[in-house]
Amino acid sequence: MSQVKRIDLDEFDEKIKPGFVEVSTSALGGKVIACSDDFFASRDNLIKPTPSASMKGQFGPNGALYDGWESRRHNPNYDWVIIRLAPALSSLHYVDIDTSHFNGNESPYSSVFALRLNPSELASGTDVKLSPKDPRWEEIMPVTELGPDSRHIFQLDQKASSGTWSALMVRMIPDGGMARFRAYGLPIPPTPLTSLPDPSVEPINLLDPLLGARIVTCSDKQFSPPGNLLLPGRGTDMSDGWETRRSQVGRGKYGKGGPLEGKERKEWVIARLAGTGVVKYVDVDTAFHPGNYPVACAVEATLSEENMPPESAVWTTIVAKKPLGPHRQHFFDVERNVPIDQIFSHVRLSTYPDGGLKRLRIYGHPIAPSPSPKTATLPGDLTIPALPLTVEAFKPYGDVIQGYSFKSSAPKGTDVTVANQGTAFKFHRLAKVEETYPAGMLKRGGLGIGLIRGMPHYDTRHGLRIPVKMLERHACTTQAFIPMGKGVSPGTEPLPAGGAYIVVAALNGKDDKPDLDTVRAFLVTPAQGVSYHPGIWHHFMLTVDAPMDYACVEAQVGDPGLLLDCEYIAPISPYCHVQVPPHSFEPAAAPPSALAPEHSHAHVHEYEPHAGHIHPHGHTHSAFETISHLLPSLPSSVEATVETLAHPTHAHSHAPVVPLPITPESFAPFGNIIRAYTDEDARPATMIVQGSLKTGKSEKYNRLAHILESYPYDSGAVTSISVFRATKKVGLERGRVFDIRLMERHPYTTQAFIPMGKAEWSGKGEDALAPGGTFLVVVAKNGHDDRPDPQTLKAFIMESATGLSYAAGTWHHPVLVLDSTLDLACVETQVATGVLDSDPRDCELLQWEGAEVFGRVAVPE
Repeated sequence: MSQVKRIDLDEFDEKIKPGFVEVSTSALGGKVIACSDDFFASRDNLIKPTPSASMKGQFGPNGALYDGWESRRHNPNYDWVIIRLAPALSSLHYVDIDTSHFNGNESPYSSVFALRLNPSELASGTDVKLSPKDPRWEEIMPVTELGPDSRHIFQLDQKASSGTWSALMVRMIPDGGMARFRAYGLPIPPTPLTSLPDPSVEPINLLDPLLGARIVTCSDKQFSPPGNLLLPGRGTDMSDGWETRRSQVGRGKYGKGGPLEGKERKEWVIARLAGTGVVKYVDVDTAFHPGNYPVACAVEATLSEENMPPESAVWTTIVAKKPLGPHRQHFFDVERNVPIDQIFSHVRLSTYPDGGLKRLRIYGHPIAPSPSPKTATLPGDLTIPALPLTVEAFKPYGDVIQGYSFKSSAPKGTDVTVANQGTAFKFHRLAKVEETYPAGMLKRGGLGIGLIRGMPHYDTRHGLRIPVKMLERHACTTQAFIPMGKGVSPGTEPLPAGGAYIVVAALNGKDDKPDLDTVRAFLVTPAQGVSYHPGIWHHFMLTVDAPMDYACVEAQVGDPGLLLDCEYIAPISPYCHVQVPPHSFEPAAAPPSALAPEHSHAHVHEYEPHAGHIHPHGHTHSAFETISHLLPSLPSSVEATVETLAHPTHAHSHAPVVPLPITPESFAPFGNIIRAYTDEDARPATMIVQGSLKTGKSEKYNRLAHILESYPYDSGAVTSISVFRATKKVGLERGRVFDIRLMERHPYTTQAFIPMGKAEWSGKGEDALAPGGTFLVVVAKNGHDDRPDPQTLKAFIMESATGLSYAAGTWHHPVLVLDSTLDLACVETQVATGVLDSDPRDCELLQWEGAEVFGRVAVPE
């Protein structure tokens, strides 16, 4: 007969529990798959991860409510539940049977049985059906007395701890209630490899609790326990992460006389891996911690046979101190000085100075310790992973240009405003546009926007190892690449769907050559752009999987061979190799942002061009009137100089303008078009086209649009790239007439808008925007009265494969998006962002009210 030993609660919680995994919990995938009776309270409550809550005084249709499992009265034998354990196989060492809040209706006795599933049943997951009469059940805890409203910890005997089990049957004898049941054991770890696998073998999460990983200890768990760091998924809210108390300067343990007085403020957690192994990269997730995430983190690792490494353990830094951002995953490559075959058993994550994290994952390969010496990687032998692009990981090399689903997800310090009369969020100055050429070397207009059509170098969708055969740098300019959409314009061939690109970057070394200790690689979606800092070594555009167009923002003199423009190094043997993981970047429909801005309303008419008349619908309030009550809380709405006009154009005075497809010729009076020109006969005579001399895989159209500004020297104006997440304007409908009540101009700067691509790397970044989206462009020339001339009103349809640049002073309607939300990269020069201050020179905005409008546009079907 099996034997059990009762364990003291404090001893278990403080000393024993950290050495085991709660293998029955629903948080890891445990599931109650059968039950004899749960008339009063659901069986599913039994394995909830949270402590049982008191529901005293609350009643439902069947009686009093309890946060636990409760059966009917008067059972002559026993009630039972069958629990499918979260891991496929696990040893079992302890059970925690909790009767909290059950007093007078608790289960008086309990017993526990265990069973091992066969391989076919294991393959079926939680869908397996088990009977309480299955002959394979083995008793691991005999009938044991329980008390009311208390936890009971029992140590199981050798049969339970030495066996491997898949399911449990818990009996309540004869009936009653249990608040929680928790089984603790050690899941079967992955079989260790004997040597490093081929680079194409995908690493696994060595901190997976279903494989036996567990938290050992931590410095603080004031608001939520560190065990949550290992849970699957990205959680539901702030509660299911790890959050510490605030460690404020001069207070608590860092205060005068405290144990850590004068030391750097940080919190830490130590976790034991699922066996031993080598580490390839780290995932630190701050999901649902938008205002309390740590400023930075670092990760160390060690090898120890003990559950808790001794104080004498030697810790190796595998991720040096790196900045963190809000509500996102951060992927960090292992430091280059760590030998690729160094074996670890534990990791220590430090957060600076404190805060909350959602998840920690350590990706690598399970390998048994070897007595052979650890060897550093030789140049050329190095293989680095292509990781998802994040702002923080790319920070040493440049900036990331992208939109965000949540205002609070933007990088710390980014000004975010509501823009375009409540139809967009503007993420300001995500990347600066700078040049440091010697005075006089650049001609006016040397800073500009070109386009690169990148053909795929490789198909990496199923994973591929790619050699890095060159690196280049641009010493005197930032260089930004912004992937564009793939909308179809009339007369052009659409690009195939899909595509991604690989970014490889390195800092400059002491020898004025690439420092290979700092080389990193990123696999980037079409929804993200990058801007390299001046002097950063990087690979040329490595488009993969499908063709893509990129807007290229840079300064160039243009003289062939000028090193200040571009310095190119191609060694005899590759610098290193990049391992691209299997992936799919297909666009995916996404729900509207939880922080989508308020839509403004406009005067709308239904348009019937063949009937010769218009039926008015809707209200007569202008967009500006609709949101005027919001102005105190929407600073960006007042960043322009606003003037109300009564222009002598009545809403029904003449036929509406019909938009045309935008072309370089038709838009020339107002600015420039940014697009590919694959038809040589259609190219402007002055266009500079540069085929790739390096690979033959790309074609570059130089300076399609100049970046110009004429602010006074002391204005403090900044040229930068922002992103508008622009939503469809309420009232702007296809097949209807849209009244033009707003026009604006930027007297001192050109302003370019580049529709960005749409895609996501599922589970590793921002969700993709819904497919589609078209830009309705409305422009007019300046009149003799220094106001837009309604007789020159033009409207264009611009698909997402095309960008535009308004010439300085061009009157245009604020961004109008049809059909679906677009991310629009905006290249402009501005003095202020509208958050803390505004400057009237940045934007002049005119509005028309009541029956008077500037003009009307017939939006096409």
